[in-house]
Amino acid sequence: MIRKEWLRFKVFFHRFGLGFVVTALIIISIILSLSLWYNVSNPGRVDSLQDKQDSAKTLVGNKPIQALYDTDKVILNTKDDQKLIVNYRGSTNEISEKVYAWPLYEARRKVYSEKDYLKKLKQPNYVMLAYPDVVTGDIVDRDFESKTGLTSKAHINRILIPLNAKGEILFADDKRHQIYESQIAADVKPIKVNWGNNKINVNLFWKNKQFQVLVNSDVNLKERSFLLDENKVSDITKKAFSQNGSAPKVTKRGSETVYSEGSDYQLISDEKTGELTLNAFSDKQKVNTMNNRFKSGYAWLTTRTSVPENLYYFEQSQNAQKINYRLYSDGLPIFNANRSSSIEVDFKGDEQTQVKFSKYSIQVPLPRHNDVNVTLPKETVALQQAKATGVPTDDIEELRVGYDWVVDSNSEFVRLVPKWFMKVNGNWEPINKQGTTVEAGEPS
Repeated sequence: MIRKEWLRFKVFFHRFGLGFVVTALIIISIILSLSLWYNVSNPGRVDSLQDKQDSAKTLVGNKPIQALYDTDKVILNTKDDQKLIVNYRGSTNEISEKVYAWPLYEARRKVYSEKDYLKKLKQPNYVMLAYPDVVTGDIVDRDFESKTGLTSKAHINRILIPLNAKGEILFADDKRHQIYESQIAADVKPIKVNWGNNKINVNLFWKNKQFQVLVNSDVNLKERSFLLDENKVSDITKKAFSQNGSAPKVTKRGSETVYSEGSDYQLISDEKTGELTLNAFSDKQKVNTMNNRFKSGYAWLTTRTSVPENLYYFEQSQNAQKINYRLYSDGLPIFNANRSSSIEVDFKGDEQTQVKFSKYSIQVPLPRHNDVNVTLPKETVALQQAKATGVPTDDIEELRVGYDWVVDSNSEFVRLVPKWFMKVNGNWEPINKQGTTVEAGEPS
């Protein structure tokens, strides 16, 4: 009897435990936001608020790997068009809770032409959950109670779920035009979700062998404000080094402080920018495949650095030799001229791994009573604006909407300004640089 009840508890917690944790974090965030609202004109109390924020972060230090490598676009396929859902996190959480327990048969792989692949992904009465970049199948499989049959060798870019709960769930690989189709094994309830009012018309198409999502209408967003969170370097070194022996050796080098633990680990702290570089010269983790590198990146983040709740996988390059993780707000990535909004894990080979991050972060939002409304143009207009800056069209790899990190004149707070960003030569920069990013800790 005890074993039976314990199994019931395990299933219940596995299905809904993350939801409870997220709910608790939202409540904590609301309480802290109200407290900040009351104290924003009294800087003397910010230190105590910072202590509360630090305690809140301990709740999310061990987010599961599938929560780190999460989807970051939701597209609703209707009979006539496709609509991108803005601020989708609540919707995806609701969908995940509903779909997690669906009984599924193991997925069967089918290869399509570009034309038929696109047609399959645009079929009506489906919702598409798209990853920011490719992930491996075994990570995706963790989001389902049934075994999907997806392995570490499968590469997945997007998941399509039938809103009427009939037919099959589709796991799509853009590069190979192949879809892993998992039949729903029993009757389940249709998905009913409140998608909110902020929906954007988009077009789905192929261009230069790449699957494209074109934003086809204006985007209405609000500026956001957050408390600037500064992690103590002493706390960072405790996580970065094993602490099994003597304290790390400390060396000053201009504006940099170098912490060393024998010949294995080195942490470089730039006191001017707040940027941190952790070098591991004898990394014994197995990183010979994309899947292993994703797992190793997760291990580095959760064991050697502090992982904010709003940090997610953003992109990879060179078959995940480099993995970039980025802070998000309201479902959109945050960009900064330095490392304050991102973490990069670089597997350099010869057992050397380098992690670049920052002592600055943001997690606790300020109340929305004075948020500024911003309207961004549709993507074709944004592309014309990008070309007007002198950047050749062929050099623009990608466009996307995100938040620009701007430090407030009161440097204890950060403004997030909605903008179009372009990826040029592997780097992201705002199309409109007016009022753009400054280094964390320095007022604009």
